[in-house]
Order: sequence, then structure tokens, then C-alpha cells
Amino acid sequence: MGAPITAVVVAFADPRACERAIASLEDQSLAPVEVLVVDNDPRGASAEALAGRPLRTNVRVLRPGVNLGYTRAVNLAAREARGDWLFCLNPDAVARGDCIERLLEAVDGADVALVGAQVLLPDGRINAGENPVNILGISWSGGYGKPRERGPARDTAAVSGAALLVRRQAFLDVGGLCPHFFMYVDDTDLAWRMRLAGLRVRYCPEAVVTHDYEFDKGAHKWFYLERNRAWTLLSNLRLRTLVLLAPALALVEFVVAIRAIREGWLAEKARAWVSLFAQWRRLLAWRHSVQITRSVSDFRVLEKFLGGIQTQLIDTGMPGWVNPGMECYRRVVLRLLRAIGA
Repeated sequence: MGAPITAVVVAFADPRACERAIASLEDQSLAPVEVLVVDNDPRGASAEALAGRPLRTNVRVLRPGVNLGYTRAVNLAAREARGDWLFCLNPDAVARGDCIERLLEAVDGADVALVGAQVLLPDGRINAGENPVNILGISWSGGYGKPRERGPARDTAAVSGAALLVRRQAFLDVGGLCPHFFMYVDDTDLAWRMRLAGLRVRYCPEAVVTHDYEFDKGAHKWFYLERNRAWTLLSNLRLRTLVLLAPALALVEFVVAIRAIREGWLAEKARAWVSLFAQWRRLLAWRHSVQITRSVSDFRVLEKFLGGIQTQLIDTGMPGWVNPGMECYRRVVLRLLRAIGA
């Protein structure tokens, strides 16, 4: 307890929401030493709104002058931060008064690098928190729509980026959030890379935030989800693991393309493919930076992943045999990885 914490809020379109997020940080039982607000709006709307507001906490507004995207904005804040820990809070989220304190209590060892909060919808049901990941890189909001969970903190595969506590030095050591993502999938990728580096990721149900969440934000969201999912797989997995997963990865690309045709976002899926090919040099450079920080095998990471997809957030439309089949596939891949020491 008592470790200095820098809270980070990335603002863009809604200064009032940002003010509510900051107010919730000011009311924490364990107060951050500072709040860094990165104003991604080139017009400085959030900076203007905060300029006329009395603040009880040391709030600094960083104005890059351009929209850096979420990932580069958090990385900027991490370089400027004075705290040993970063508490990243979405601008449309409000943290309960003991949220930061509960998150820090969940740090039970020096190898814990990342702790996620339980994220609730405005009606009190779960939005996200302990976010499952499957072996094809698909992650989703864990427990979506279920009643609030209570209980002790536990190690997990990934947590929600809407509210998470991360050890600043570990964050910097693994390269921060992937700067090529702009937004989306960054939380899954960060947790993955932390675990590759031999560090632990935890989920704390007693640390709570309320999030004004909406999944459907236009077809463009699918571009980021699909491009960043593929980027994560191609940069985080060893080549031999990618070979073992190749049949399933090819199949899921076909299935996703069919879904994109039916739902009208095939152009965004195509943009994701084109973007990967166009940025192949950056992808290879990022992959190299990830692999040199690795200290554990793919087996150690993937053993906490799932085979199938189980979410109430969207209708996957999959036949009943797909999830059991994918779980069998995952187990076979894990046995092979363990046998070859990958």
C-alpha cells in the first residue's frame, strides 16, 4: 500500500464525461499522486473544460495537438508519469471510491504487472473484467450481462483496458501499448506480452468501475478489431506455434469474411488485410521487439486461453459442435507445444 500511482485518462470527444472520470479519481480512498489527461482533440476541448474547473488533485493536461489514438496517448502519459504504477481509466468510466486501493491490494508479488477491475454497465450488470482469450486471438467481454461478481483476486489471461493498474516500469520494458493499434485489442495484447515476459496478470472483482458502454460504434471498429487481432497473433506467437494454428486461423478468416459480407463490413475486413501487408516491415520490427522480451514459452501463455467462444455480447451463429471441437484442437496444440518445448 502507498505506492505512488499516476492516473491516466485519454480524452477526445466528450469533455463532460472526462470530468466525471476525473472527479471519481479525486474521490479515491487511495489518491493518485497525479492525474494525466491526454487531450487527443486537436481543438483542446477537454483542456478548455478543465481549465475553468476547481480541481482537488494534481491534474496535468497533455496536449499533443493531434489525435494520437488511445495507444500512443497512454504511452505518452507513461513517459511523463511520476508514479510507480499507472491507473488507466476510460473517459466514459467512473471508478468506485476504493477502486485503486482494491487493485493495489491484489498485487501479491513483485511479478504482478497488471491488475484489472470489474467493469459494470450502468444498470449494475457486468460489462467486462476478466476477459477470456481464445487461441485464435479473439477476446471478448468476460461475464457480459451477468450479475456483479464478488470474491478474491485471481490470475487470468487478460483484463479490460477500461480500468486497469499496470506497473509503469514493466509497461515501459515491454514497449507499452502497441503504437500501431490506434485503439482496440490493446488490452489483450498488453496482457499477452506481460505474460510472455514472465509477469502475472490479475483480475480483482472487488475493484469496480461503471462504464457507459456501447459495442456497436460503426463498421470501422471491425477494421481495428480484425487488423489488431492478426497483428497480435503474428507478433506474439513463435513461428512453430503459428504453423500449428495455421489450419484453424485459415478457417476463421474464411468464417469472419462470410460474416462480414452478411453484416456489411467486408470493406473493413479487406482494409485490415491490406493494412497488414502494407505495414509488414513495421510488423516484423515490432515482432522482433516482442520476442526479445520473451522469457516463457507459448505453452505457458496459451494454457490459460480457451478453444471456443462463449459470449452473450454478440450472436456468433456457430453450430453447437464448434466450441467443443476447438477446445479439442487447443488441447492437441498444447500437447505438441509442450512436447517440443515451445
